[in-house]
Amino acid sequence: MKKYNIALYLFCLFLPALEEVFAQGSFSGDLQTNSNFYTRDTLIGAAGNPHYDQFLSGTDAWLGMNYSNWGFNFGLRFDLFNNSNLHNPNLAFSAQGVGMWYISKKINELTITGGYIYDQVGSGITFRAYEDRGLGIDNALIGLKVDYDINERWRVKGFTGKQKNRFEIYEPIIKGIDIEGTVELGEGIHLAPGASLVNRTLDDQSMNLIVSDINSRDSVAFVDGQFIYVDRFVPKYNVYSFSVYNTLLFKNFTWYGEFAGKTNEAIVGPDGDLINVPGSVIFQTLTYAVKGFGITGQFKRTENFTFRTSPNETLLKGMISFIPPMAKQNSLRLLSRYNAATQELGEMAFQGDIVYTPVKGYSLTLNFSDIKDLDNLQLFREIYFDITVKKSRKWKTISGIQVVSYNQEVYEVKPNVPMVQAITPHTEWVYKFDRRKSIRTELQYQFNQQDFGSWAYALLEFNIAPKYSFSVSDMVTTDPAKYYKKTGQKVANDKKPIHFYSVFAAYTKGANRMSIAYVKQVEGIVCTGGICRFEPAFSGIKVGLTSSF
Repeated sequence: MKKYNIALYLFCLFLPALEEVFAQGSFSGDLQTNSNFYTRDTLIGAAGNPHYDQFLSGTDAWLGMNYSNWGFNFGLRFDLFNNSNLHNPNLAFSAQGVGMWYISKKINELTITGGYIYDQVGSGITFRAYEDRGLGIDNALIGLKVDYDINERWRVKGFTGKQKNRFEIYEPIIKGIDIEGTVELGEGIHLAPGASLVNRTLDDQSMNLIVSDINSRDSVAFVDGQFIYVDRFVPKYNVYSFSVYNTLLFKNFTWYGEFAGKTNEAIVGPDGDLINVPGSVIFQTLTYAVKGFGITGQFKRTENFTFRTSPNETLLKGMISFIPPMAKQNSLRLLSRYNAATQELGEMAFQGDIVYTPVKGYSLTLNFSDIKDLDNLQLFREIYFDITVKKSRKWKTISGIQVVSYNQEVYEVKPNVPMVQAITPHTEWVYKFDRRKSIRTELQYQFNQQDFGSWAYALLEFNIAPKYSFSVSDMVTTDPAKYYKKTGQKVANDKKPIHFYSVFAAYTKGANRMSIAYVKQVEGIVCTGGICRFEPAFSGIKVGLTSSF
């Protein structure tokens, strides 16, 4: 006890000096919390899992802190998950602890970073350590990274470590090197080339699982009335991925190109068995822009580019690479129901986007995307058009239409279901009463004879800047019989429409924002940047708090 009293005395004695030292640096931080309170609703399928049947509530929270002083940068983040549905919506997850920390120091041209590292190479195809809290992704690299400025135009970086997911650390080792720079080729021609090499080395336990999987397969299979030999292979501990990329700026043109390749390794094939194949990705973006007009074209070809900590990891686990999506990222409720998840095993994708302002106050947007697999099977196609009219400071309208073809059998792994064909007209209207108060409405209707059938959606939002925001919305199925059939519900009257209401309120003061919402949400696929996950139906209250300091 005496030792603790002496320590406390010494701390109090030196506290003024410590305060003076820390006051010389820079301190910042942020807090984000999301809490769900679940209410059973068997009508929409919001039942039958631990959140509705047992726990009734859950919370996710992240508290981050950053400090800079003495030429160092320090970071620390505390993560908390209490009966969380974030990582698996059908299971409750509880844990807490240090989710991230790092120390960084710049010494002349060299920058050294140790701890939890978030970074990427090129567009992320060969390596991307990143966080997406909405999808429950936290793929930090735990290790060491060094950046060296060769000169004002060229930089090289190297990194090594293990990847983490939540508080789990994968044992395979990841190592990489990347060099990038800038080159001026005369007036108006600017290049930004780069090249990378990334290596992943399996651990013994991961290798043993792969060997066991291969050995469990029969060497001979009976296919189409005859016996065939099934080729087994010897898996390798090491796999290498590489990329070369460049951005070219020439007058009004911007061209980004990247080619990535991967050596042979064991990956999960289309039938669920392990196959030993190399991989490749070609990704191109060309943009032309002048005042009032811009056009962008994109192309991507992917073949067997599954790059994870090991082939034993699936879905959102252990992802080392990030393959950019090739479809418009929609935010409106019905327009975002069907998204194209990136297909690592194979896709041939095109996208074009045009923005045109013919006269002041009018703007037109046209987007087209087309995605097939390497056997020319249609996976996704979207045609989108809208017109924005803003003739005064008080009001603005956006009206448009979306036409989507969506291969539900591939994207949602649902055998023998038809291709979804959806047509969704929509309109949005914003009116400003004055500098602080505004009202916004959304109206959407989706014509859809597949999946759950057609939907209607309406939203009314009222804002009092900068503090208050309120909204009410309803998403209702116009074909209840189809909804009940798809969800397996048996009701006396299957012609009664099903409503998915939402009531929302938010208060902002300075850097603090608090929100509360009563939500009923239909089950579906939620996507961000080509990475998707399934979310079951939700019924309950969502409470959020964000703050920065």
